This record gives sequence, structure tokens and C-alpha cells, in this order.
Amino acid sequence: MNIQKEIVKVTAHFREQGSVLRGDAEAFCDGFEIEIQVESGESPETIRDLIRLARQMCFTEVALSGQTPVTLSASLNGAPLDQP
Repeated sequence: MNIQKEIVKVTAHFREQGSVLRGDAEAFCDGFEIEIQVESGESPETIRDLIRLARQMCFTEVALSGQTPVTLSASLNGAPLDQP
């Protein structure tokens, strides 16, 4: 595939609310914007297919947009710490 230049810009939108001192602090991710710029002599269909395949194979995008389980374990001084 003939690609002269590619630029990928990702903008994340995060916010927080509440208070750590009150114990009600929360973090939110309101979304991501992905801008892809390609310079190539390839056809638009070829570049569209390339972008589609790249998104399918992106572990980060799949994890962020799906229902990926997250497990947590914590310890204090070598002893297991109960989760809140």
C-alpha cells in the first residue's frame, strides 16, 4: 500500500465532579474524537478499508467501546486488602 503521510489525532473528553474530602468524587469520560488524515494515491475505498481494519484491530478502542471486564486486587503491607 502506498501511503505518504498519516496523522492520527485523538482528543479525550474527561471531567470530574464531587469532592475527594467528602468521599463523593467521581471521574467521567464523555467521549473521544479520532481524526485521521492520510495522504496517499490509493483509492478512497482502499483507505476506508484500511481505517476500518485498523479500528477493528485496535485493542484500546475495543476496550473503551465495549464491556471489557476490569478486575482489581490490592494489598497493604503484603496482606490482601478488602475492596470497597
